[in-house]
Amino acid sequence: MAQDNTSKKPSDNKPEQAKVHVLNANEVHRRSRKAQRRRRIISIFSFMICVALPVVLAVYYFALVAADRYAVETKFAIRSPSATGSMDIMGLVTGMSSATSTTTDSYMVVDFIESRDLIDRLEAQMDIRAIYSKPEGDWLMRLDADATKEDLVEYMSKVISIYFDTSSQILTLEVQAFTPEDAEAVSAAILDISDDLVNEISDRARQDTMRSAEREVARIETLLAEHRRQLAAFRQAEQDIDPAASALEQIGLLGGLERELAGARTRLSSLTEFLSDAAPSVRILQSQIEAMETELAEQRSRLGTGQTQSDTPGSAVAGATLTDRVAIYEDLAVDMEFLQQAYLTALAAREAARLEADRQQRYLAAFVRPSLPESALYPQRTQSILIFAGFALMFWAIGVMLVYIVREHSS
Repeated sequence: MAQDNTSKKPSDNKPEQAKVHVLNANEVHRRSRKAQRRRRIISIFSFMICVALPVVLAVYYFALVAADRYAVETKFAIRSPSATGSMDIMGLVTGMSSATSTTTDSYMVVDFIESRDLIDRLEAQMDIRAIYSKPEGDWLMRLDADATKEDLVEYMSKVISIYFDTSSQILTLEVQAFTPEDAEAVSAAILDISDDLVNEISDRARQDTMRSAEREVARIETLLAEHRRQLAAFRQAEQDIDPAASALEQIGLLGGLERELAGARTRLSSLTEFLSDAAPSVRILQSQIEAMETELAEQRSRLGTGQTQSDTPGSAVAGATLTDRVAIYEDLAVDMEFLQQAYLTALAAREAARLEADRQQRYLAAFVRPSLPESALYPQRTQSILIFAGFALMFWAIGVMLVYIVREHSS
C-alpha cells in the first residue's frame, strides 16, 4: 500500500497548464483565403452599391428620362462714347486694356441678371412658370407648378448663366429652355430688360449731372428777370431810359448856358463903357443876363443840390435830382451787368455739364443677338455619364483605401 502511495509522479501535484492551439500551415492558408474571399465579396458588393448602381441610374436618366434643353447664347458689352482703346503701363505688361468705368456697369448687369429683380421683370412680360413647367421637361429639371418665388429664383439660376470677360469687356449670356422658341424668347427678353436697365441708369446719371447746372441757371434767370423788372420800373417812374446819357446832355446844356452867359456879360461890360445903365440896349442885355442866370441856376438844381448828403438829410430820395437818379441807375446797371455775366457763366457750365453727361453716357451694344437654335445642347449625355462614373469610382476607391488603411493600423 505504501508503494502505491509513493508511486505518483511529481507532476501530478502541479496545477494544470492552459492548453495552446498551434495552427499548422494548411489551416493558416485556409483562413487567409477565407478572409480574402470575404473582403473581395465586400468590395464587390460596395462597388455594386456605390459605383455600378449609381452609374446604371445615371445612364437610365440621361439616356431615357432627361429631356432635351435648347440653349441660346447672346454676347453684348457695355460701351461709352468716351471709351478709348488706349492702354496704360499695366495694360502693356498684362496685355489687357486699362479698366474703365464700364467695368463697374458690366458687373452691375451681371449681378442684376442673377438677382430676383430680373425674375420679377420677366414675369411681368411672360409666363416664366408655364415655360419651365411644360410636360416636355423631365421630372428632375422641370419647375414645380406651385414653386415659390425663392424656388423660382433658384431654378432660374440653373437655366440662365452670365459670364463677364474682364479682358475683352464682353458679357456672354446663355439661356436654356425645353423648346427653341422659349429659349429665344427668354433670351431676347433678358437682353431687352438689361438694355432698359443700362439706359435707365445712364439717364439717371445724366440727370444727376445736369440737375445742379440747371438749378444754377434757373436761379440766375430768376434774379436777372427781377432786376430787369426793377430797371424797367425805374425807367417808367423817372420817364428816362438812360439817366447817365441824360446827365451828359444836362452837362452839355449847362456848358452852353455858361458860355452864352459869359458872352452876354462880356458884351454888357463893353456897352457900359459907352452907355449909361438906363440905355435900352443895356437894360435889354441885363434882362437877358438875368434870365440866363435864372435858367442856369434851375438847370444846376436839376443836376444836384450843391450840398453834401450829410448837409441835406433825405436828399438821396429816388428821383430828387439827376445825380440821385444816375446813382440808382448805375447800381441797377452794375447788378444787371453782373447777373448777365453770371448768366453766361451758368449757361457755359450747363453746356459743359451736358457734354460731360454725353461723354459718360452708357449703352448696351449686342453684337450676337438671340437666334432660334436648331439642336439641343443639353444635357450632354455621354459627357455627363462619364463624369458621374468617374466621380463615383473615385469616391469608392477613396473609401476602400481608407478602410484598408484603418484595418492595417488596427491589426
